[in-house]
Amino acid sequence: MGTSASSAPPRDAQILKDAQILQDTVREAIRTSPDSFLKTVEDVDAKSLDYWKHEIQSATWVVAQRAGKVVGVAAAKYPDPDKDKENKETARYIESVWIAPDLRGNRLGERLIKYLLEAEYQKHQQVKQFLLWVFTTNSSAISLYEHMGFVLAPPKEKHESIKPEIRYRLDFNGEVHAAVPLAVNKASRREDQRQYAVTYRVLGSADSP
Repeated sequence: MGTSASSAPPRDAQILKDAQILQDTVREAIRTSPDSFLKTVEDVDAKSLDYWKHEIQSATWVVAQRAGKVVGVAAAKYPDPDKDKENKETARYIESVWIAPDLRGNRLGERLIKYLLEAEYQKHQQVKQFLLWVFTTNSSAISLYEHMGFVLAPPKEKHESIKPEIRYRLDFNGEVHAAVPLAVNKASRREDQRQYAVTYRVLGSADSP
């Protein structure tokens, strides 16, 4: 017999709850921004809750929330050994970045990503590099990443189906690391809560930075 969320240990219960939140969030992200993802809503619904639980346990997922509803999400994942050449000890790939349409244009995407960088660094302080792929047609995302200091990295383009992507890299050096906490410190988070009613947390963790 499987363990229900109500009878599971507190941490397991939190992960199960957050697994459902993650599935619902990714579904909403794809529904509202279909041109930013390769997956479809049907792909998301086909995955079991165990799949989303594993996603939380094998990567770092952060969310922005407003009134109990997720309005932003981003993930930091290990390089895929079948496709990526980077060292899993020192490199992470950023994926699934999304902000709810009605909150875009307020730099919440930038602060959410920096919150993710800090959360991943607190877990793994040997991380030196963050990478990501972005569709060549996603000009707003490209502008955001370049504003944050990401630079084009070889290989510069790949094709998945009919959607060409380009790769960006951010070297997490001392200067970048020193700047990140300034963007995600308590004062800036209080301002986001005051102005947009937005708070941040790490899925599956009771100890968010």
